[in-house]
Amino acid sequence: MEKNVVNNKKVSSGKGFLDFLLMPEIGVLVPILVLCVITTTLKPNFLTWKYFSSILMGCIFIGVESIGQAFVQISGEVDLSVGYAGCLSGIMMGVACGFWHWGLVPCLLLSLVTGALVGLINGLCVCKLGLSSWITTLATQFICKGLAVTISQGEPMSITELGTSTFNRARPLGVSWAFLIFLFLLIVSDLVLRNTKYGYKLRAVGGNQNAAVMAGINADKIKIIAFVLCGLFAACGGIFDVINKASANSTFGDGREFRTIICVAIGGIAGGSGSMLGVGFGVLLFHVLWYALRILSVDTNLQLVLIGAVLVLSVVLDIQRKRLEARRIAR
Repeated sequence: MEKNVVNNKKVSSGKGFLDFLLMPEIGVLVPILVLCVITTTLKPNFLTWKYFSSILMGCIFIGVESIGQAFVQISGEVDLSVGYAGCLSGIMMGVACGFWHWGLVPCLLLSLVTGALVGLINGLCVCKLGLSSWITTLATQFICKGLAVTISQGEPMSITELGTSTFNRARPLGVSWAFLIFLFLLIVSDLVLRNTKYGYKLRAVGGNQNAAVMAGINADKIKIIAFVLCGLFAACGGIFDVINKASANSTFGDGREFRTIICVAIGGIAGGSGSMLGVGFGVLLFHVLWYALRILSVDTNLQLVLIGAVLVLSVVLDIQRKRLEARRIAR
């Protein structure tokens, strides 16, 4: 009898450890640790707080837009406009400051409304007109880019009169206020995804939309909200860009949509599955790799090759993790 109890404890502890290893977040954390160990061995100053804090602060801009991308991709769609939606939102902040002389709060609200509007248009086109999210968001990407260049006439737009320099220079806990805001948004988004009805419905729609509709879930509404959230987070990225540079520029956000897709994929996000914590680790892995290659003076072209290889490897590992999890459940 005692032997059975001991064996049961061993099995349960073994399963608990296996559950821990099969967590998507752990699959991302391991390569981060490996990269840090290898890079620190070659360059001992890599893991000093002064250097690593710059890596953390570099995560802000792609990171906050990756949160929005994650909402859309969990719903089973994709948003290619996220980079230039943020850019246009930043440009509108520059217009409100430089031409209309609005205060800080109205400027921020206008920027957020711009991002939300882009997201709403994407959502309506995909859900109500039945267009592909790839085509729709690619089109809105070009529209946002064209509007940003046209409105700004290709010139930077200063926001110095908003008085954001103090906010930008502050270093609470050795990082910036923008990073702490990004971390707060990441945690809140993770809680929404895990603990709210919307998070449950979003996973259901992304996992099997037909089954979700049969269960009484309004799939169109869920997806439209996801696109609007993506637009809002894109606007946050644009706001951080503008505050960081003290000006709005039509070049901000260039190529960011693909970086967010990479970070979201590394973080284990797929239709109906994934967590925002995984997205955070995905963003961190991307930037640790990027900074590690730079500090090791790896050729720029080779950097792109290695980043692409890491993306493929991370997806393969995630597929293997899901297969192991499926086998364990089947037993």
